[in-house]
Amino acid sequence: MSVQSFIPTSESAVYLPRFQTKEGERAIDPRRIVYLSAQLNYTLFYLDDGEQVLTTLSLSSYALLLEDYGFIRVHKSYLINGYHLGKCRLNPNRELRLPNGRIIEVARRRHVGLKKRIRSQVGSFAKKSLSPTHDSNVF
Repeated sequence: MSVQSFIPTSESAVYLPRFQTKEGERAIDPRRIVYLSAQLNYTLFYLDDGEQVLTTLSLSSYALLLEDYGFIRVHKSYLINGYHLGKCRLNPNRELRLPNGRIIEVARRRHVGLKKRIRSQVGSFAKKSLSPTHDSNVF
């Protein structure tokens, strides 16, 4: 086999968004991000394998940048990945139980909308691939 067979072509290349961390730029598949948590002017990414990645932008910046990937703002301090929403449970006390057992408070004004979205989209995110309409960017 030649080296050329391992070089992706434009048709086969997968472009992942790149995020700025203290260690430098890092590409992360948005499907791996379970949720994001505000940490003052930084944001902590919680990945599906338990890894935590501290990034240098605020949560409000990511709310806009990750909207095309299906992320949902559920509280001023949390952004949830819609891809994992089908595995979450929302209780009447406005708490969202994540697949890892973590419980996140849902804002009063976002509770009803989130409840409707969970009902209408349970399973649909698992069937879709997360592919935004734009090219990869550094966030």
